[in-house]
Amino acid sequence: MNIQELLQKCKDIKNKCVAENRNPTASERSIANQYLAQIEAKEIDFELNKPNRSDFLQFDSELSGKSSARDNNVYEARSHIQTKKFADLYGKGKNGYRWKDPESNFYQALFSGRFHPELTKRAMNEGTPSDGGFLVPIEYSKDIHNVALESEIILPRCQVHPMISNTVRLPAMEIGDHSANLFGGFTATWKAELGTLTQANPKARQMELNANKLTGFVRASNELISDMTNTNKLTEICGKGLGWYRDAAFISGSGAGQPLGLVNSSCKVEVAKETGQSNYTIVLENLNKMLASLYMGGFLNSVWIVSQTALPQLLTLALSVGTGGSASLVMTEQDGQYKIYGRPVVFSEHMEEVGSAGDIMLTDLSQYIVGLKEEMRVDLSQHVFFETDELAMRLISRLDGQSLWGESLTLKDGSTEVSPIVTLGERA
Repeated sequence: MNIQELLQKCKDIKNKCVAENRNPTASERSIANQYLAQIEAKEIDFELNKPNRSDFLQFDSELSGKSSARDNNVYEARSHIQTKKFADLYGKGKNGYRWKDPESNFYQALFSGRFHPELTKRAMNEGTPSDGGFLVPIEYSKDIHNVALESEIILPRCQVHPMISNTVRLPAMEIGDHSANLFGGFTATWKAELGTLTQANPKARQMELNANKLTGFVRASNELISDMTNTNKLTEICGKGLGWYRDAAFISGSGAGQPLGLVNSSCKVEVAKETGQSNYTIVLENLNKMLASLYMGGFLNSVWIVSQTALPQLLTLALSVGTGGSASLVMTEQDGQYKIYGRPVVFSEHMEEVGSAGDIMLTDLSQYIVGLKEEMRVDLSQHVFFETDELAMRLISRLDGQSLWGESLTLKDGSTEVSPIVTLGERA
């Protein structure tokens, strides 16, 4: 085969995987590699048509961290400083399917209980074809996601990868111990001219994100549903509910069938209470030691996430200035934004109450990654609450999340342990 024929073979493999919305199999990767090797073996200039291996062997954006095309739309991984609106993550084109019936909206058709041709499109579970609800049209998914985003703490501040496949594997480095080396094995030495170079073998690891199913439940009377002409209200209920539970999982999820939350991450550093410290209190030394336990490379991205029950103590916590001098409040406020040591403070009911372990956290959310599926679906039942004439509806979204760090970092002194996730221990 000539170069163009070999190129077409590679493109055929890529197009098949994109059309089927999946990653290439091991066999397909092997075949594509063989074609590419044949191309590179031919001693002619084909630079203008030379394929990029990542185009053929790493199709989805989760593997490469680059944009990936599907149905002529862009799925883009977003960093902690980029916005996470639906169009930013999944492109501005016609992703998924759109509601085409100009005479009714999706919710009206869904609740009517009558057949509608636009409701025949279903989101099927890959393992169980019968486990499929009605696929939510893209314009409704967009609105629900964006409403959730407005009230969330974690998602706007972390890294987000749109998930095309159900499992995403991402490369990451071992954190290592700086008293010995970097990244689990990277070392560097100064050498004279013609000196023998020292080998270094940094260790890499593989992270895995799985599309866990988050199910939101709505129960309403059939009279209320039939009178609900304002679909924006239902979108708001679904969006805010979805955001509330996503934050709960990203903060304290167990990692079993759900995201691994910040406070349960293996890299977390917990600061113990002070000797003799009274129960249910917060003292200045607690915050000082939390700051000292933060990995300083992430200080400018860090944020304090605090239980609202800690607010009364934080409002009065002060640092004395000089002998007999005035006191300076530790938590300051300007234009409605609280800060501690120059870093923003956000309050969340998902944090433990004051005095419990995990009531205060200092974290660099740029080191937390979320995988998010574009599709949402809804299931309806008229039978669960038949006796009270109520409708049961559940909204299903699929996502995962975990810290990029698999362990805390020991600094060069060999004793100081730091992390992008620092919590305050129990004082009860």
